Amino acid sequence: MKAAQHKRAAKKALKGNWGAAIGVFFIYAILSGITGVLPEEYWWLNLIVIIFISGPLSVGYSWFHLDLVRMPNARIEVLFDGFSKRFWRNVFAPILVGIFTFLWSLLLIIPGIIKSFSYSMTYYIMRDRPDLSILDAITESRKLMDGKKAKLFFLMLSFIWWYIAPIVTLIASGIMMGVSGEESLGLVFLGLGMMILSLVATFAISIYVTPYYNTAVAVFYEDFVKPKSQEDMYTLSLNKDETHAEDEEL
Repeated sequence: MKAAQHKRAAKKALKGNWGAAIGVFFIYAILSGITGVLPEEYWWLNLIVIIFISGPLSVGYSWFHLDLVRMPNARIEVLFDGFSKRFWRNVFAPILVGIFTFLWSLLLIIPGIIKSFSYSMTYYIMRDRPDLSILDAITESRKLMDGKKAKLFFLMLSFIWWYIAPIVTLIASGIMMGVSGEESLGLVFLGLGMMILSLVATFAISIYVTPYYNTAVAVFYEDFVKPKSQEDMYTLSLNKDETHAEDEEL
């Protein structure tokens, strides 16, 4: 499949499930954002939240979108499966993925980005292969993404254009507020209004784009791991029989 096909399949999976997908997006965003509202003096509490809540929640968030692709009606409760199914593996998986990505980023930014694509299928593999250890799941993700990282990159790139207008507006508002002096209060308020508008627009766009993108990534994974259809298996069997017959004739 190409990026356009992954996106079409994602839209098909989301049809009739937009309410659940957006609901999961809000729950995930609110629970993940808890770390942003705690005072700095409670840094240790932030750390606990990140490790024991954000980690399993991120795993469950990926699992929800995978179920969305595979089932007619995905359950919102899947978001919390990371807390009930092999909890400690789901706690440490995001930590190890983050550490490996960070270490590669120390070389240069580009290697870190490339490796983030290599490890991007880890949570899906953990869903399908609960018997695997974290390191084995990361290794399987790296193997699966061998030769496919560019495809995932272009899929991600196809969603970025949604944010071009809000980003340009945000930059323009910052410049406008920066160059205006005290005598130009009109420009200051205009810039502030544009900034607020761009932030609101970004959030509104994310309500649609984030579930759409995550579902498309789940489709991307499913495209490479799904078993071959019966027709494909029959064709392969015929080809093998023909090859074997030719060898016998020779």
